[in-house]
Amino acid sequence: MRFVVAMSGGVDSSAAAALLKEQGHEVIGITLRVWSYQGSARCGSCCSPEDIDDARAVAEKLQIPFYVANAEDLFREQVVQPFVRSYLEGRTPIPCVACNRDVKFDFLLKRARALGAKLATGHYARIEREGDLFHLCRATDENKDQSYFLFTLAQDALADIAFPVGTLTKAQVRAVAARHHLPTSQKPESMEICFVPDGDYGGFVERAVGPRPSGEVVDSEGQVLGTHRGIHRYTIGQRRGLGVAGPRPLYVQRIDAAQNRLVVGSAAEGERSSFGVPRPHWIGKAPSANQTVLVKIRHRHAGAAGRVEIASSGDARVYLERPARAITPGQAAVFYDASRVLGGGWIS
Repeated sequence: MRFVVAMSGGVDSSAAAALLKEQGHEVIGITLRVWSYQGSARCGSCCSPEDIDDARAVAEKLQIPFYVANAEDLFREQVVQPFVRSYLEGRTPIPCVACNRDVKFDFLLKRARALGAKLATGHYARIEREGDLFHLCRATDENKDQSYFLFTLAQDALADIAFPVGTLTKAQVRAVAARHHLPTSQKPESMEICFVPDGDYGGFVERAVGPRPSGEVVDSEGQVLGTHRGIHRYTIGQRRGLGVAGPRPLYVQRIDAAQNRLVVGSAAEGERSSFGVPRPHWIGKAPSANQTVLVKIRHRHAGAAGRVEIASSGDARVYLERPARAITPGQAAVFYDASRVLGGGWIS
């Protein structure tokens, strides 16, 4: 079988390519150039010039064809611009989900299919087939599981995708790379967003749209407590850097973009047991209204038991069995039935 491997220059995608070749498949490596790093002090977590060089070196070691595809315009339109807009509108975006949906599993999958190939990536996730139905599942190594970021995948995509490292631990992945003498076998991981290598999201937004106005910080009763530095520099649940003090710790409870102000309060005030998810995406069948599912409200969230009620419009309302803190607009709510991802959507 022929596979196009999305090679980021990291050890995971390197090992994915090595495993597929080891299994006797025809392997073609493709790296996406999504961002120009000219003038940057250092590069981000993937697709930098150094990472492209590493991916090319791995392809040479494995003796597989290798190509670089330029997707900068698509990435800017589908990932970077929505990222900036979200912060300006008081939401906290997850650019990796948009990148997976619109770039890696759209742009690259189309090219793989044009070559008569399936697409493989280094994501830690699994795909199970049950008759004609494909299930997206958690990785075997739950500490590395990335299924949360992949909830937008549809049935036709899952039919042509493979996750070769999804059943392995990180140590096993590094062992595969070392066995093939790949230059990325001991390459450290980087957690930054690739186009914000310094981790300063607020600074990135200001470089994109210019300085943003300051505004009021108020409590739940509207009493002014201080001044913020621009709503794009804050997120729900944030405690540090608020510049206000009270008799007890204060957290951001709401970002009011229309009034350009932050609403802060105690930890207890930030707990919620229900929230909306407009028109979630379902990988297979949506859960029934009385079905208990595991709800993850952010990547590192352990998950909470709850139910999902779906209106005739397709919009969903999530009801948690116990209140949770920092349920953040712009983040994803992803629904699981044991190890299987049922679907997910954006918290409103």
